Amino acid sequence: VYQKTSQCCRCCCCQPNIDWTIHDYVDNWGHEMNLPTKMYMKEEASWCGRCMSNPWPGWRATKYTVYQGESPGGQVLFTHEKPFTCSNCPVVMYGDGGPLRCPCCCCLPYLETRDSNRNLLGTSRYICDTCLFVPKFQVEDRNGKPVFRVRPETCVGGLCVKCRCGNGTKGKCFRIPFPIRKPEAPYSQLDDAAITDLWAGMAHECCTNREMYSVKFPSMATEDMKKVLIGTTLLIDITLNEQDQ
Repeated sequence: VYQKTSQCCRCCCCQPNIDWTIHDYVDNWGHEMNLPTKMYMKEEASWCGRCMSNPWPGWRATKYTVYQGESPGGQVLFTHEKPFTCSNCPVVMYGDGGPLRCPCCCCLPYLETRDSNRNLLGTSRYICDTCLFVPKFQVEDRNGKPVFRVRPETCVGGLCVKCRCGNGTKGKCFRIPFPIRKPEAPYSQLDDAAITDLWAGMAHECCTNREMYSVKFPSMATEDMKKVLIGTTLLIDITLNEQDQ
């Protein structure tokens, strides 16, 4: 899942709509690879909502329409959308060291995935529990039944996120993987399924601020749940990464 919209033209807090493209999964992907585009995701969000993505990440109402092919205008395949919600980690004040954020545990961000006929396929939800500083997401089917838990590895007794540096190749050298897990405790990882924020290369990381994610689906995932997991990838980006762009 590749961020198509460059952030180099962003002016102050004025964030453009963020479009994405979807490509086939490659296990040992590197930023020099050029993969064919399978789908195009176009965002539609209000100007006010986009401007507040830094102080209130994940709060804005937005809709991503997924088109077949390399550009918008093709056949609509499915959508991801959310209304206005509370932010998962809003800014409470700015200081010399940067923004001070406080986790929120009510009315948290979620994305609903619907097919081209507006039928609900499933929902991705940001989850709050006693480990406030570890982001975690619950993936539900169309009936609201939990199917997956998406959460990074932890340390310090489960209180902190465990980062990985150097234990990988190419785009996976520097990353925080979000393994896709069983929905019930102890949340064991399913196969090697994960959503991983990739190193997109120096130009994208430093100049255009484009994000890139690999999504390896669990072998048990249905076609509908694969679409919902793409929505989970977007929810990870708008709640955790977009605020720093």
